[in-house]
Amino acid sequence: MSALILVLGAVLLSSPAQAETETWKTLNTAGMLAYKERNFVLAKEMFHRALSVLEGSTDLDSRAATTLNNLGATHEALGEYEQAELRYRHALTMIETIQGPEHPDVVVGLNNLASLYFSQRAFDKAEPLWQRGLSISEKFLGDAHPHLIQPLLTLGLITQVQKEFDRAESYYLRAIEIGKRALGADHPNLISLYERYASFLRQTGRDEDALEVERQVETIRAANQRPSPPE
Repeated sequence: MSALILVLGAVLLSSPAQAETETWKTLNTAGMLAYKERNFVLAKEMFHRALSVLEGSTDLDSRAATTLNNLGATHEALGEYEQAELRYRHALTMIETIQGPEHPDVVVGLNNLASLYFSQRAFDKAEPLWQRGLSISEKFLGDAHPHLIQPLLTLGLITQVQKEFDRAESYYLRAIEIGKRALGADHPNLISLYERYASFLRQTGRDEDALEVERQVETIRAANQRPSPPE
């Protein structure tokens, strides 16, 4: 969960008053530090105080959306899942209203809510959110950008656990293809993608196919162990 907090810090600020913004920033940062130290009770207190600083704001405020996301992550870490869902949804609605429903900032909120649902095995709720996040990213990055690899792997996993194996395989293969185009066919970073795909194949009873993929992994490893040619 700590990785989520770092991403959430990227949400844009709006500053109706410098003093208010500085106070909010101090409290929000204190909450983030407490979260990283796994002091979730203190983190929750700091995030609530940060929100209280913004209570006088009459307009939608992206600072509040940032803190609501952080507060949602804290509730989730404490096992307070209903409160986490409430905070994540509130933050997502605010960012959609401020930035528009297709803005890249919306993807963070979609991923937070989807991850919460996934952890509760509410796959039917999680998958559409991740799908929407992927669609937004494709719109802004194109359909072959390396940043699409992780969401494709995530969708591969969630469709796999729902036993939708054809769809899962298509996500894994697309992630591999994007990686090959971006990095080259023998790049060592492809190993984890192939290993994920081989694991999927073994779990679905396709051992011969998995063995072929594992041979590709060994080929990549061997290619990266060769000494570089002299210049």
